[in-house]
Amino acid sequence: AWKHGRTWCNTICPVGTVLGFLSRYSLFKVRIDTAKCNGCGLCATKCKAACIHSKEHAIDYSRCVDCFDCLGACKQKALVYAPASKGQQRSSATEKQPVTTESSSVAADSSKRRFLLAGLATAGAAPTLLTKAQESIATMEGKKAYKKENPITPPGSVSQKRFQQHCTSCHLCVSKCPSHVLKPAFMEYGLGGVMQPTVSFEKGFCNFDCTVCSDVCPNGAIPPLTVEQKHLTQMGYVVFIEENCIVLTDGTSCGACSEHCPTQAIAMVPYKDGLTLPHVNTEICVGCGGCEYVCPARPFRAVYIEGNPVQKEAKPFKES
Repeated sequence: AWKHGRTWCNTICPVGTVLGFLSRYSLFKVRIDTAKCNGCGLCATKCKAACIHSKEHAIDYSRCVDCFDCLGACKQKALVYAPASKGQQRSSATEKQPVTTESSSVAADSSKRRFLLAGLATAGAAPTLLTKAQESIATMEGKKAYKKENPITPPGSVSQKRFQQHCTSCHLCVSKCPSHVLKPAFMEYGLGGVMQPTVSFEKGFCNFDCTVCSDVCPNGAIPPLTVEQKHLTQMGYVVFIEENCIVLTDGTSCGACSEHCPTQAIAMVPYKDGLTLPHVNTEICVGCGGCEYVCPARPFRAVYIEGNPVQKEAKPFKES
């Protein structure tokens, strides 16, 4: 790094690759006034990105990080940071690029960047394509796809509208949630609710006795909730899709959803050949997500929680 400058950032780091690609089209750039420049090379010696070719009066903008060390070093004031004038606009990344050793190294760097970009694009697209392929196969096998209509707001937040009005996206509830069911929303709430917490059961389910999110919320978006109130707060309700249940598709015994339901909103009833099938009671469901989290059916779960736009009070349940 002492000898060659930002070697890692310029040739290997994928973040530098993306930023370097975008910087080619930047409106404001460091530019060389050829009328003032005497080609002394002082600016090039100060450039940690090794992107200035003083003899050719050229700058490789894909490597420039706008540190401005060159501006202070130039005694002729030939370097300026300004938008391009009509006479200065160029279509390429460098203003001049004769065939030299430097230009060949830049070409090599560009090929590395293209390789990294292609690799990143492939790595990003592969999981999505694989998931779509699995879903297509599952659909052909008779399994039913579903889409949640309403996002789930944290328990006790009263309603989605009220929660969005009060929440400042401080993420205290997200960081303190012991079950890791709270995550920053992307577009679940729409454009106005980006980064506000929403409930997801991919990594866990909401503990039946937990009120941590309401305890740490600093501005009343999640009002304080007692354990007794939490037991009757319905942030969502369970939906059962019979076609996706492995009891039907694989002819095997399961019952995981019923075992993890704290209110017995899911009960197993006789089906056939000694097997039992889930039966749901949405009135006593609190939407804790235990059933959704443990359901083994893939790629479409047999049970999932649909959010309530306005949270309801669940009916008390009796253990039986």
